Amino acid sequence: MSDLLAKDRRTAEAAAGESLSLSDDQAKALLGELGPQEDVRAVYRNGWGWAVLTKNDLVLLRGLVRPRAIRVPAPLRISRRTYGMFRSVEVLVHGHPHKLWGSKLDPRGELLVATGEVLPPDSPLRPGRGTRFATWISRHPVFVSVAVIGFLFANLGPGSGEKEAVVQKPEPALTVPDFKATPLAVAAVSAGRHPWKTVSAADASSDQRPVNTTTSGWQVCFQSPARDETVPPAARTLTLYAVPKQEQCPTRLHGPRRIVMPDLVGEQADDASRALGDLGLERVIYFHAHTGKRLYDGLEELADWQVCRQQPEPDTEVSTGTQIDLWLIGPSDPCAKPKPKPKPKPEPKPEPEPEPKPEPKPESKPRPQPSYGTGSSGGTTGGSGSGGSSGGGSTSGGSSGSSSGGTGSRPGVQFGQYCSPVGAVATTTDGRPAKCFMGKDGNARWGYNSG
Repeated sequence: MSDLLAKDRRTAEAAAGESLSLSDDQAKALLGELGPQEDVRAVYRNGWGWAVLTKNDLVLLRGLVRPRAIRVPAPLRISRRTYGMFRSVEVLVHGHPHKLWGSKLDPRGELLVATGEVLPPDSPLRPGRGTRFATWISRHPVFVSVAVIGFLFANLGPGSGEKEAVVQKPEPALTVPDFKATPLAVAAVSAGRHPWKTVSAADASSDQRPVNTTTSGWQVCFQSPARDETVPPAARTLTLYAVPKQEQCPTRLHGPRRIVMPDLVGEQADDASRALGDLGLERVIYFHAHTGKRLYDGLEELADWQVCRQQPEPDTEVSTGTQIDLWLIGPSDPCAKPKPKPKPKPEPKPEPEPEPKPEPKPESKPRPQPSYGTGSSGGTTGGSGSGGSSGGGSTSGGSSGSSSGGTGSRPGVQFGQYCSPVGAVATTTDGRPAKCFMGKDGNARWGYNSG
């Protein structure tokens, strides 16, 4: 095979095991058709071209000058199992049989038969006798050319042009039904009621995922021929282009996928991961629902955890490269973060008792006014001015005198009171001796008699 195939990881094993030779142009056409993870399993002869069996589909390489790759989606329609000396397998492609043989990795065509489904003898998908004869002619051009020339020489002669032409009855036309938004398997069964040459299915998006008419869970987005188109079904192939029902149909045929984010809240982590994987969303990151920290454990450790939140939100349209964030919580824990326990309030400190107010001091009683006594002559004090004796009388200043005794003792005086005359002696109310002294201010007052 071409060195290009030996250097590519997808085709290296087949290039080492097969002895068939592909040109560089054919190798480039094949490599351009293969997906990133689509490995080649076997290579077969197909008339003047080649047929390559991958793990997904069958790829036909047609044309010697400008090779082109034609993808035939699985499951293949096997019209005839392994037969003949070359151990060929006959595969129907768009209603035409292709005889595949010559692979060293699959010499008996067992991989081909296992990848497809053998059509029963009465299947309406099998081509008619005329189609098989036309295919045989295309497979043996040299023999047919010789036979035609011999037939012309044998039949040319007088009157040969007078034979009437056989008028063929035209095939009945069909108005193509509308299969859009119909489940793929249901649409294929419905289409099988009409005599189409063949009914096939393909991915409507640019991903070119393998799909066949019996695949469940897919819905039709586009079709060829288009609806309401009038065609002879026996001469046409009906192709139904579909996507998984979880996706929106692309805006155009083979346009980018339109994935609608499913609602995963409440699902277990393994179920959510499986649903995202089915949609082609592989970039999934898990976080703890309470702490928000990323969970680095493998999914097997988180399989029974529950999805609490998700980003993007449900029903959001995303692409296959979008990062999906899922917040998980353990199987027995609630999604809502528990509130922290309130700290106990400290007991209030007892207020100090108020200090007792000091009792008010009792008001001091006024000292009694001194009373003046009489001298040795027995004169009275405080008498009135009307008819007293000549020996005694009272004065308004509170002092009294006696005409007979100038220095007699006078009981009942008080220190500091005015007195008269200077030098007189008396006794205070509390029994202490007192004497009348002249003050600095020129007034006489009672003072202590130390003599």
